[in-house]
Amino acid sequence: MKFKLNTVYTAEETSFFERNNCEILTEIKLGKTDFHDNEIPRRMFRYGGDYIAEIIDDESGESVWAVLSKFKGIYRLTAYYSDFSALENGL
Repeated sequence: MKFKLNTVYTAEETSFFERNNCEILTEIKLGKTDFHDNEIPRRMFRYGGDYIAEIIDDESGESVWAVLSKFKGIYRLTAYYSDFSALENGL
């Protein structure tokens, strides 16, 4: 199943993408995942070998950034960041 992703980003996020040669993803195929309903990515980009996705935190209902790993076509969440600046500092 393919999901269309939102591609609207802030100036801060766009600047980060340009500095780090990130690829903005416009869609993602999610046939095999361990995601819960709230964990389906809303926006997503590729940073080096990692996939970074904006998801909804199931406890707070707020947007958070998650680092995903992909192994044999299956995405798994490996780390969470509360906002984009925390993500940038964590990477």
